[in-house]
Amino acid sequence: MEMTIKELMIPIGEYVTVSTTDTLAQYFQALEADKAAKGGAHCHRDALVMGPGGQVTGKVTMHDVFLALEPTYKSIMESMSDTSVLTPDYLAGIYKDFNLWAKPLPRLCERAAQITVGDIMHKPGAAEFVDEADPVDVGLHRYVMGVHQPLLVRGPDGRVSGVLRFGDVFKRVKDMTLSCSL
Repeated sequence: MEMTIKELMIPIGEYVTVSTTDTLAQYFQALEADKAAKGGAHCHRDALVMGPGGQVTGKVTMHDVFLALEPTYKSIMESMSDTSVLTPDYLAGIYKDFNLWAKPLPRLCERAAQITVGDIMHKPGAAEFVDEADPVDVGLHRYVMGVHQPLLVRGPDGRVSGVLRFGDVFKRVKDMTLSCSL
């Protein structure tokens, strides 16, 4: 029998959640609280953003945080065409030409108190949702094709019931492979 996403997902009640009005500093505090509660095991680096009605309205990932700390990246990414090639020379040129990371890190504490989750959260697109009953390979395919992580899992009622992380899928594939008698 094929493994379903529900068997591998993390239920929403076990995932870190924040609100749009929380600051970046509060987001980091929520991640640290999760880490402490779990003794450092399987701690989250992402958080779900909850709306007033208890619905998931977005997510904040490491990628979103770094984009917020150096806002020039957003304008660069918006100006890139679909045919842009990210060669090492091109990337080095962008870093130098736009003076990236010149100021954000020294002002980290100040910025973390000013930036809100609502300002940086990622609003998931249709490809970032999977259903509990889907086979795990549906999620794996989306990750390999570059979908923004983690995937949001919908229950039979259409509401987000959990999260599928790429690392958890990788661990399951690794464990299954290691259990084979080769």
